[in-house]
Amino acid sequence: MDDAPVLLLTSWHLPRMRSMPRAFWAVRALDRRTRSQQGCLRVHRWASRRSLLLTTWWRSRAAAETWLASPSFREVDERLRAIPGAEARVDLRECPEGSARA
Repeated sequence: MDDAPVLLLTSWHLPRMRSMPRAFWAVRALDRRTRSQQGCLRVHRWASRRSLLLTTWWRSRAAAETWLASPSFREVDERLRAIPGAEARVDLRECPEGSARA
């Protein structure tokens, strides 16, 4: 169903902590730009020693896919995937009833 809210998990695991400061600032800027995107309900950023996770909730699958194709997301994703040994993951899921409320 295209009208159901969706949960989009985007994560990057870096091979070394040395790459983390630049990656963190790139994801932080993406987080801030994402909040104003049409269809975005909520954004949460999480960081550990070598991993970054950006969790976003969207009004629809179409809104989430539009964001994934956006220049803002693609620029950060390509930059982080270009780090030798980095692993990236994207997981798009339908939200259980009521879990997407801001």
